[in-house]
Amino acid sequence: MKRKKKAQRPWWRKPRVVRRAALGAVTVLLIGLGTAYLVMQGGDEPQFNMRYASHFTLPTTGGEEVTLEQHLGRHNVLLYFNEGMG
Repeated sequence: MKRKKKAQRPWWRKPRVVRRAALGAVTVLLIGLGTAYLVMQGGDEPQFNMRYASHFTLPTTGGEEVTLEQHLGRHNVLLYFNEGMG
């Protein structure tokens, strides 16, 4: 007595493919909703806090003094290290 061969399911009806497609659809939906929420919360205001530095004078290692006004119009970087925080 021969067994009847079970009909193969098409690839899109296999449980693994369906689960992966559902997971992908839910992921895309959640990313889209999160992006829409962030865009709606932003409004016209920038998302970062940009302020100009106050005017200051610092001593150099050579004993001279450097002020912020000497470097206006240039790309400046101010590094601050708090020695009390490790």
